[in-house]
Amino acid sequence: MRFKISQQGSNRHKKTVTCVAWIASDEIFSCGDDHFLMSWKFEGGTINSKIVTEFPEDFYPTDMQWHPRPAQTNLGAVKKQAIDVLLITTTDGKFHLVSKNGRIEKSISAHNGATISGKWSYDGSALFTAGEDGIIKVWSRSGMLRSTVIRCNQPILAAAWSSDNSSILYSQGPYLLIQSLTISSKPQKWQAHEGLILVISWNQFHGLIISGGEDCRHKIWDTNGNLLYASVVGDYPITAVNWCLSGNYVTVGSFNTLKLCDKTGWSHSLDKIQVGSIYSIAWSSDSTQVALACSDGSVLVAHIIEKKLEYNGFEANLVKRKTIQVTQVGSDVNEILDIADRVVQLEFGFDHLVVITPSQCHIYSVKNWNTPAIFDLKNGSVTAVLLTDKHFLLVEGSLLSLHSYQGRFLGAPKWKGMVQEPLYPPCISISVDTLVVRNQSNHKVLHVLEISQKKPIAEGQPYTHIQNISSLALNYVGGVNDRQLALIDENKNLFLISIRTSGFGRLCKIAAMALNIAWAIDANVLAAMLDATLSVWLCPNCVHYSDRKIIRKTRVDKDSSEFGKYPTIVNVQNGLVTVRRGDGALIISSFYTFFTSLHQHILNGRWEEAVSLCRIVQNETLWTCIAVMAIDGKQLNIAEEACAAIGRYDKVDYICYIKKLPNELERLSQTALLAGDLQAAEGILLQNGLTVEAIKINIEMYNWNRALELAIKHKKLVREVLDSRRRYLEILDKKEVNQTFLTVQTNIIKSQAAKRDLRENMKEQEREKEELMHHEMDNSIEAQNITTCEE
Repeated sequence: MRFKISQQGSNRHKKTVTCVAWIASDEIFSCGDDHFLMSWKFEGGTINSKIVTEFPEDFYPTDMQWHPRPAQTNLGAVKKQAIDVLLITTTDGKFHLVSKNGRIEKSISAHNGATISGKWSYDGSALFTAGEDGIIKVWSRSGMLRSTVIRCNQPILAAAWSSDNSSILYSQGPYLLIQSLTISSKPQKWQAHEGLILVISWNQFHGLIISGGEDCRHKIWDTNGNLLYASVVGDYPITAVNWCLSGNYVTVGSFNTLKLCDKTGWSHSLDKIQVGSIYSIAWSSDSTQVALACSDGSVLVAHIIEKKLEYNGFEANLVKRKTIQVTQVGSDVNEILDIADRVVQLEFGFDHLVVITPSQCHIYSVKNWNTPAIFDLKNGSVTAVLLTDKHFLLVEGSLLSLHSYQGRFLGAPKWKGMVQEPLYPPCISISVDTLVVRNQSNHKVLHVLEISQKKPIAEGQPYTHIQNISSLALNYVGGVNDRQLALIDENKNLFLISIRTSGFGRLCKIAAMALNIAWAIDANVLAAMLDATLSVWLCPNCVHYSDRKIIRKTRVDKDSSEFGKYPTIVNVQNGLVTVRRGDGALIISSFYTFFTSLHQHILNGRWEEAVSLCRIVQNETLWTCIAVMAIDGKQLNIAEEACAAIGRYDKVDYICYIKKLPNELERLSQTALLAGDLQAAEGILLQNGLTVEAIKINIEMYNWNRALELAIKHKKLVREVLDSRRRYLEILDKKEVNQTFLTVQTNIIKSQAAKRDLRENMKEQEREKEELMHHEMDNSIEAQNITTCEE
């Protein structure tokens, strides 16, 4: 991957160009020491310019930025005109709001000395200015002063907003500082360079910081001040750095030098251009082009080419801005795809190549490269393309659209509380039947949407994690009941969640210090790059079992020392894991060659062939995998043989017990229990009216609260649950501390006391009645005797 620099027309700036800004995908504004504001556009591969306006003689710009207006926002013409404005800072301590036609709408004095930097917030509601006087001020969009947030005794040469616009990063000599706008506390501070820090950039999505200074180095940091990458010492100071919008690439400029780097720091390309120092770098919104402001008065535009994608023996190479070359290894296939417009995005997978231009989407099949399916884009601001077996998803800023490989529109996924904020592609994952998206404003919340060919896209129950989520991935293979989600949170803990039609299922933490994750596209295999190992889970669904031995036996680890620092998993397919090292080199490791064949047999229902493969190979890991999958597939005979092969005779005995059960429903329930899914086992029994059996299962699994809840709800086996709990605590020599059980026991004691009192009262009343009857009888006899005597 490298830059192709477009030729410049004859019209150019007469003096140094200090700042550039993109105002559209094909139009650039530049401003320099010659006081001209110029507009640049592409015409036949050459960028030509025109003078928009000439500023006064004392107008010397230091920084310029276009108002960040989302491309998909449907605003009226009046509203658009109101926010189409340039922010330009100058050496006389002012900042200016300039319209698109070059008219200065407002000039405001902001600092004593030069105003060195000015930046719009990401939502465009505010801006800040940083000055030579060591002050940073926050202003409203119309130019009203809101607050003075930073005062220091040194000039502030560079500053940037945080992704949520709640903090400001700035440089002070060799130090970097982050000051929160919402909390009045000391700023976070660390020494970043040996000399003055000249330029910084803070990415909106992944939050990484790049800095460049007079020590001729550029460095990449996280928000905690941890150094992730440090370049070698160059020949000249770093004068310009900037992240692309997606955060995948970063550009670094110095004297006669332009570098295209990966987000981990290693260089894709290095260009030597005779233009003097590069003072400003601006990326286009589609992250494919950069504009360069140069000290010799030229404005250059560079476009990313030679981006290579590989899939199943095919290689697609973007050889020119509008040309893709497709070759197949081991054959004579060599196709040249000429696109009508420049290529913005391309993705290769699932037998299709999807190519995005600023206005159209082209879909090529590996079986037919001549007639692609083409449809027009609504907004033309695609930031990511996510492929599945039957359809693909386009990410356009804050909008999503689902399309088939025939170009048919399938729907626009939406969820409750959706806002007009850009979506982060690593936190969007899609499979054939499920889509999971992280909430834009609350990074702990995940939205799950069900995708179906026969009904509209529907939102399920959202999931809230305990920490902010940094990346997620859905598995590709299997049906709805096989769907699993792997996610990494900000503490770098790796979790696995089963996704059911009713929402998110059981959550299991399976690893710590996880850097990145990827699912195989041809099997349910999860690969994760951890801090010390590259780990592959051949049967990830077994982590939901309570048996830790099985989890360890289905996981394969490889020491990560050969992968270097900060490696990234690129692809998992055909039993191979492709990893990109921290220096950009690709390493391929083989982990699960036999398991691919095993999984294909089981996926196609050929259980006998799968067992035969295990008998031939005689590998413990393979036997463990088929044991797990046989239990999930209700294949008890195969599961019994597999468990015997790995020496798990306790499970063999339990399988024999299950096979002897007379009731089919009980067998299904016990099989689910064998797989560790107590909820499914209980659900089978309750749905078929077997309440007593459901209570007994919870007692056997020591799930006391649920057992007591069912017993009270259905008024069955309450006494048995309490007695089982009492015997359990006696064995452990513990006292009852569960408040629910204590309350029930107290209520039972009270109820028994009340019944006892009631019985005693009834007995007392009966005695009183008997005494009264005896007394009446005595009186009657006495009266009779008296009567007899009188007679």
